[in-house]
Amino acid sequence: MRDGIAIVNPATGAPVGEVPDQPPPDVEAAVARARAAQPAWAALPFTERGRLLRRLSRRLIDDPTLMDTLTSESGKPRYEAEAIELFYTCELTRYVTGRAGRRALRDELRRPFVFANKRARVVRHPRGVIGVIGPWNWPLLNNFADCITPLACGNTVVLKPSEVAPLTSLHVGRLWREAGLPDGVLGVVTGGAPAGRALCDHVDMVFFTGGHATGKEVAQRAAERMIPIVLELGGKSPMIVLADADLPRAARAAVWSAFAHSGQVCIRTERVLVEAPVADRFVDLCAQEMTRLRAGVDVGAVTSRPLIDRVEQQIADAVARGARVVLGGKARADTPGQFFQPTLLAGAQPDMAVMNDETFGPVLPVMAVSGVDEALRIANASRFGLSGSVWSRDTARARDVARRLHAGSVCVNDALFNYFAVEAPIGGVKASGLGVRHGPEAMRQFCRVETILEDHPLLGFLSPFLASQLGFPYRSRSLRLIRRLMRWLY
Repeated sequence: MRDGIAIVNPATGAPVGEVPDQPPPDVEAAVARARAAQPAWAALPFTERGRLLRRLSRRLIDDPTLMDTLTSESGKPRYEAEAIELFYTCELTRYVTGRAGRRALRDELRRPFVFANKRARVVRHPRGVIGVIGPWNWPLLNNFADCITPLACGNTVVLKPSEVAPLTSLHVGRLWREAGLPDGVLGVVTGGAPAGRALCDHVDMVFFTGGHATGKEVAQRAAERMIPIVLELGGKSPMIVLADADLPRAARAAVWSAFAHSGQVCIRTERVLVEAPVADRFVDLCAQEMTRLRAGVDVGAVTSRPLIDRVEQQIADAVARGARVVLGGKARADTPGQFFQPTLLAGAQPDMAVMNDETFGPVLPVMAVSGVDEALRIANASRFGLSGSVWSRDTARARDVARRLHAGSVCVNDALFNYFAVEAPIGGVKASGLGVRHGPEAMRQFCRVETILEDHPLLGFLSPFLASQLGFPYRSRSLRLIRRLMRWLY
């Protein structure tokens, strides 16, 4: 008998459940069930798959206990659970099951230029069984929600949530069954690293969101089997604030994007690079905004205990190197939960750990820069490249700066909202990962492509003649003709 995994509410320290630590054979069996169910699921018309997924979306909205489950295992405020995680899940379902999703998957006809007697039909097939390995920080948004796109494409999915926060995924799995949706199409397995490795070893594609070290292991296991992967591995997203920016608006966005879910957000603002003439004013505005934050209502608990240690180490390093703690800086001792004070650091410098290593916690370091070039040089020196934002009243100038930022997605005069623009791809470059989520690009990556070359319905009568002239036996006359054609065309 294997021991179970105890789940604790990080906001109270109270136990909220226990899940099985499933061994690799259980994971392999779940993948086998998904593989058996996949042909029938893929055979359903796209509109029927969409109807079933939207039915589940409605169940998520109406379920009276789903949000309680989510907040109890994550320690986040109810607002973030419902207005961010649930809203996003429903919005993504709307997009991928609608006309845009259907267009992304339909056959394409492409016409060769030289051989106009032919046409190529590009067909997209589901890849099979997709393994989704989710993180602990967003139990719905980065777990079940990451299953929606591959499911809409006709794949079946086996989801392995983080062992820290698996209850929401199990809850959704139960709602799937209660809604009468097809057996085996969505499976949920629980466990630690061995379960994740087993999933990688049996599925046809892996969609992983999490830490860089684990992501590299996922990539290595996938490479051994030559299966595709999508990886989102975190970031060090910069906010670049130019002197002509709307500073109160920028400060509000900095505080929200830095401290939402207590800083445990992949695309959060991890560092601010603000032009020196307005740096002090910007810090003062951020401090004013932070005084309005309410513990447990606006800023929740830190889900993972080791993150508190990381935050404390980065703050200590920054102070030792000359930074100043404007607000916060300590773990809260007046609560049984894992809370850390939202922390504002002024006078940050490029050599500080808080400016280079992912924090993933409630710390906002601010550094004054001489201008755009210095801001971009520091921002782009990071090994990460997930997200970022640029702030200026001159939108064209801000867009130009955004183009020069090495990131997969950049906001102009806003932050975090790029994650809700499900029509456009968002993903990482450099150490932040591979592949994208959202948009037609995301849907197509969960499909394998087949090209069917056929005769053009009007010009196909030329095909037998061209084949006789260009195939065996090779003729000098044909070669001379091809030479003339190349000189004329190219």
